[in-house]
Amino acid sequence: MDLMMLANEVRQSTAVDLRVVGVGGAGCASLMRLEELMFGSVNMLGIDTGTAASGLPSSMESLSIGSGFGSGGDPEQAVILFSEIESSVKDFVCDADVLIILSGLGRGTGSGLAPKIARIGKESGALTVAAVNMPFEFEGRFRNQAARKAFDRLRVEADAVIAMNNDDLSSLGDSKSSLNGAFQLADQNIANAVNAITKGLETGDVRSSAVLESLRNAGESVVLSAEATGTNSPHDSVLSAFGSASTKFATVSSAVIHVEGGIGLFPSHVAEVVNEVRQQIGRRAEIHVSSDRLVGMGQDIRTTIVLNGVQRLGEPIADLEHLMDGHMDEARKPLHFSGEIMTVRTRRPVLVASE
Repeated sequence: MDLMMLANEVRQSTAVDLRVVGVGGAGCASLMRLEELMFGSVNMLGIDTGTAASGLPSSMESLSIGSGFGSGGDPEQAVILFSEIESSVKDFVCDADVLIILSGLGRGTGSGLAPKIARIGKESGALTVAAVNMPFEFEGRFRNQAARKAFDRLRVEADAVIAMNNDDLSSLGDSKSSLNGAFQLADQNIANAVNAITKGLETGDVRSSAVLESLRNAGESVVLSAEATGTNSPHDSVLSAFGSASTKFATVSSAVIHVEGGIGLFPSHVAEVVNEVRQQIGRRAEIHVSSDRLVGMGQDIRTTIVLNGVQRLGEPIADLEHLMDGHMDEARKPLHFSGEIMTVRTRRPVLVASE
């Protein structure tokens, strides 16, 4: 290691208007988790055909559509009902620089409305990121096919799609965890991803522009998150995060990393996290890093990694011919890599070594 870089502390905050829409029961649950992290600092909107949106706190906007009994698991019915509120959603989205859509896929509301809202976001000029949960395999072929169809549409309509597979939930908790506990962890992971992106956008104009560019047209993205404690917590948190993924990654175009820790978090820990992530994804991927000290975490370190432009090992390039809609050139755009130099975005000085 012969190149050393010191990333100066960036204190200014950028005027990026970030808005979050939770769609369906799962999306509204993720909104609740996100508010615990963001403390009301982001505009949020919940939408549901059932009762989930009506149960959101007054700090969030909410829109309930239909009779309150859901869409019957039918995405097309959800789209029909969406016409009641489409103008209100456009009004919410119109001034956003960044739009993040939270949803579960496989049921009617999320599968039907998430792609519709993603299109509205992109047409308004917002960078549009969808963070979604995919159903368990045991939920059956019909629900998994509906989820995959919605996911493929989101890959066309959104700039980036962050996927969390429910079948991976077993690796997030211990063997005694309940299913509800696993879903809460999944909601927490999605909320951590949104928080990581938001913190990356708060690191100054130039650096936030780099984060935005890394997400634009990123295609499929994956969120990995884990906590660790002890002497090797930076190293262990990264290994645990990558260990929770059900597949390995052949290529990654960029990564947004957010490191949180208590009084024991030092710049050297953040640098170690970056180096460990480099070991996992290679030296060509562009990396953006932010960090926060949270006193309540004590000696623990939590690392959240959003991998963008992901191609999984053994995965064929998706055939999206049936999604023409004039977007095929964008859907087939090859991955672009930003070069060899490691760049660290952090709120405190961090000493980073690069080969």
